Amino acid sequence: MSNLQTLCGVENTIFQAGMGGIAGPELTAAVSNAGGLGHLGGIRMAAEDIRSWIKETRSLTDNPFGINLVPMGPGPNGFEAQLSVVLEEKPKVLSLFWGDFSSVIPRAKAAGISTMVQVGSVKDAKKAAQDGADIIIAQGIEAGGHVRGNIGVMALLPAIIKAVGPVPVLAAGGIATSEGVKAAMKLGAQGVWVGTSFVATPESLAHDIYKQRLVEAGTDDTVHGHFYSYGWPVGTPYRVILPKKKGIHQFVSGGAKRIDSPQKASGLKVYAGQGVGQIDQILPAAGVLAKLGA
Repeated sequence: MSNLQTLCGVENTIFQAGMGGIAGPELTAAVSNAGGLGHLGGIRMAAEDIRSWIKETRSLTDNPFGINLVPMGPGPNGFEAQLSVVLEEKPKVLSLFWGDFSSVIPRAKAAGISTMVQVGSVKDAKKAAQDGADIIIAQGIEAGGHVRGNIGVMALLPAIIKAVGPVPVLAAGGIATSEGVKAAMKLGAQGVWVGTSFVATPESLAHDIYKQRLVEAGTDDTVHGHFYSYGWPVGTPYRVILPKKKGIHQFVSGGAKRIDSPQKASGLKVYAGQGVGQIDQILPAAGVLAKLGA
């Protein structure tokens, strides 16, 4: 068993990204039950709602899972309140994105929680490793949603592995097939971090229209933009699929949720990575893991 597997308590090194508003208890538990590492998306959530989600996930799986927190979207109670709940509830893993985590990582590790930090540059990877992160996620510009750097994952991954070794590194961005997983592992990744493929599952909280848009999209259909995405400062970079029909939502990027109106789900610029062209059907989470080579 690799160091990564020991840290996370799983045999399968295909990890589901913690997508805010999309990755809830049902998806997280389904991935973990199938042998991967599921991740709750905690961005913008109230602290007690995070606690409820962790408890609900535990009722659905006995296997390890994680939660993703992003200080940029701290929720109504603030990031510290979110973090305090996580430290109390002690999921197996805490993944972090877009922030300085020098004071967060030691607290999580003291609580017995493995820590992962997603980065988009070698500089940020070195910083995360120096701060004590157990695992680094190398996010290439191919990734869907918010993108930290501007380098492709196949160039970024080996550079980060060289810079932070022996800290385990996951590859993220445009990975949607078993061939993509094998390529990342051949470059030295100990696992992969996958988002878009898990949006297109029955267990995700994504709107059915969002899922269908992913199935219908081709590799050329994603756009790297810098305008407005819900809850983030204007100009924060992201990768999305543009809507076919123009409307009141066309200037906003996000992940259309089950609770959203059909008009909104059709009109948003929805998050998707460059691997979206490899998604041709709605598969259960276990089916996605099998497709990726579980």
